[in-house]
Amino acid sequence: MNSGVTKKKLFISNLDFEVTSEQLTQLFEEIGPAVSVVVASDRETKRSKGFAFVEMEREEDARTAIETLNNRAVNGRPMKVCEDRGKNAGPSSSEGGSEGGRKFEPLPSIQRMQLFKRRRKLDPFTEDPRKTIDYKDVAMLSKFVSERGRILSRRLTGLTAYNQRKVSKAIKRAQSLGLMAFTSIQE
Repeated sequence: MNSGVTKKKLFISNLDFEVTSEQLTQLFEEIGPAVSVVVASDRETKRSKGFAFVEMEREEDARTAIETLNNRAVNGRPMKVCEDRGKNAGPSSSEGGSEGGRKFEPLPSIQRMQLFKRRRKLDPFTEDPRKTIDYKDVAMLSKFVSERGRILSRRLTGLTAYNQRKVSKAIKRAQSLGLMAFTSIQE
């Protein structure tokens, strides 16, 4: 079998938006016969997306096209020419493997990926049913107040929504009665 007879698809990027498939066909026909030239365009606006696919008849013509046309300025913009690796392939590897380089491996979504293990704060009032929320228990309420006298959020306290509301009411009541200072910063 002749090794130079196989077709080779090329990916052309960084194209000027005004470049047509006819202009690309003329460029690639200088090197060798091009089977197909497709300039990607937007469905709605019919405007070029800035990249194209060219299928060359012979593999050595494709290699020559990559060497000679890569970084050639077309309409004042240097186009990039390389082998088409397919839709799902990552960067190609020079050592063996499947056609198109490395095997596609999807990465986990960043939302699902846990970067730092969060220590879960548990609501002390649900753990111990004997504990109650009382405005007179200033020592317990001060755990849920910042240095500036602000009530900490649920994310920081670990309380349930119901207990957070009860603690907030108790803190406000203790502050209004003078049992708890509005700020704990000493000046």
